[in-house]
Amino acid sequence: MYDNPREGNRHSRRFFNSSAVSAIVKIVAVGIFTVSLIISSVFIIFLIIGAAAVSGKGADREYAGYQKYYLDEKRTSLKSEFAPEIAVIHINGLITEYDQRDTFLGYIENPVDGVRNRLDIARTDESIEGILLVVDSPGGGVTASDVLYNHLMRFREETGIPVVTLMKQVAASGAYYVAAASDAIVAYPTTITGSIGVIMYSFNLSGLMEKYGVEYVPIKTADRKDSLSPFKPVEQAEVEWMQTIVDRMLDRFIDAIDAGRENLSREEVAQLADGRIYIATDAVQLGLIDRVGYFDDAVKVLAEMAGIEDPLLVEFEREVRFRDIVGRVSFHLPRSMLEERIMRRGSLELYYLWDAVLLQQ
Repeated sequence: MYDNPREGNRHSRRFFNSSAVSAIVKIVAVGIFTVSLIISSVFIIFLIIGAAAVSGKGADREYAGYQKYYLDEKRTSLKSEFAPEIAVIHINGLITEYDQRDTFLGYIENPVDGVRNRLDIARTDESIEGILLVVDSPGGGVTASDVLYNHLMRFREETGIPVVTLMKQVAASGAYYVAAASDAIVAYPTTITGSIGVIMYSFNLSGLMEKYGVEYVPIKTADRKDSLSPFKPVEQAEVEWMQTIVDRMLDRFIDAIDAGRENLSREEVAQLADGRIYIATDAVQLGLIDRVGYFDDAVKVLAEMAGIEDPLLVEFEREVRFRDIVGRVSFHLPRSMLEERIMRRGSLELYYLWDAVLLQQ
């Protein structure tokens, strides 16, 4: 018992307050646990449904890691055995050899592997009579573009199967480099193409470092070992040397177009290789593409080249397994292609690229 009634009241209030706070904390904790349990359950259900939808999608034929799907509804069981087929292969976005893993479903196959694997399947599928390459890309890495180009050239030479490229919104620089490996190029009337050229990015921080008193101390085996380092002032001799490398890569670009576009001489290609872009109607007049049209027009051109009528259109889609979704799921915010290029692969690389498109991503 308390001698002073006020002390007893204060003690009662403290006890009541502590009990109330404890009860509120418990309620909040239980609420958080319940909500997290519900979210986890919904997420697991989503994964199971997604995996079931992916695995349950009716494939017409299975390959190693890919499944074959028909794009039109006219297919019948009889036609599936005897009708000629055209494989549709897409190249979207930056042409690179790096897989992208910062998406919710975790994994996007890079264009080089995607095209190469589908071409390998087409070699073994006796129903495939043509390849329709659908391109929507501003270009990409010098090496990635060159590798894709050579995959297509080798495929044509070894199989005799014609390849037609359909350009969509943008098919510039490295994307045009790749398209030059096809037998014919069709572009939408509004397609932007061209941008024949090479670019290398270099950022210099030496002025900023000097402002804040940061000193660059290289330990190197030779004077040129740190050429174009962003941490030291730019030397003109280094820029001139890098320019020779860029020019040689431009020569390779011109050679590739010269080899792929029989209607253009090397001198004509060199005159067009000033980096400017062209709309499709101008590109036709310049000889960079063969005709302006749409998807059905490209299919018609390809069917005529292959000597076939009423072809079926197919795609080879990469299988997505349940473990792919669970193992690679990511909640990272998507980065723009420009940020991706700078942050993950460094800035000092060579590109066949129209980079004005990247700033809009």
